[in-house]
Amino acid sequence: MHRVRLLLIVLAGLLSAAAALFIGPLSFVGLIAPHIARMTGLSAASTHLMGSVLIGGSLLVVADWLSRWIAFPYELPLSLLASLIAGPYLIYLLSKGVSRNT
Repeated sequence: MHRVRLLLIVLAGLLSAAAALFIGPLSFVGLIAPHIARMTGLSAASTHLMGSVLIGGSLLVVADWLSRWIAFPYELPLSLLASLIAGPYLIYLLSKGVSRNT
């Protein structure tokens, strides 16, 4: 049962990364930032909103900087880097589990 759960989590992460690669980084950040904010402990509405904004903005800034820096003078797709940064972290948080008493 544990292997099946892990396999489904990894599959969901890979499908999210593929969707972000084709659709764009903003939709992926809009999907993942609130979940990361909630899983890091920001459960009150105001802190959750601010945390989501800060996490999403930081994710895009870091991904943009890395996409310009890694293959200089060429640029990699921003969505690819955003998926590579946030995807594994989301998989880690999902596999760790969070109490549902919020």
